Amino acid sequence: MTKQIFAFIGACALLTAPVLAADSIDAIVANPGAFDGKHVSVHGSVTDVKQKTSRKGNDYTTFQVCETKCVNIYAHGHVGVTDGATVTVGGIFTASKSLGSFTVTNQIEADDGAGTPAPAASATP
Repeated sequence: MTKQIFAFIGACALLTAPVLAADSIDAIVANPGAFDGKHVSVHGSVTDVKQKTSRKGNDYTTFQVCETKCVNIYAHGHVGVTDGATVTVGGIFTASKSLGSFTVTNQIEADDGAGTPAPAASATP
């Protein structure tokens, strides 16, 4: 219960945070190697939200943030984003990452701006 309350409070804080200067999603997707391993901030429309729980019992959320192109977002916890919302997400960008039998490309692992995993998005009015 306490974990859920902190996740909710964290999500609310990020949802009300001011919009950060954003990197262009289209530029990141066009040249992913230039951004690989770097902290980026992207701004765009949310699509394909999926809230999941790992085999170990850890909650996480995946979704895409799009301009013309899209990047994949991985966020720890179940975050309060919905399809169609406009958000800003910051985190470490990975051009390509093998996870067992599949490969994830163009993914940002959302963080709090200081490298600490955090709920993902700040919405803009």
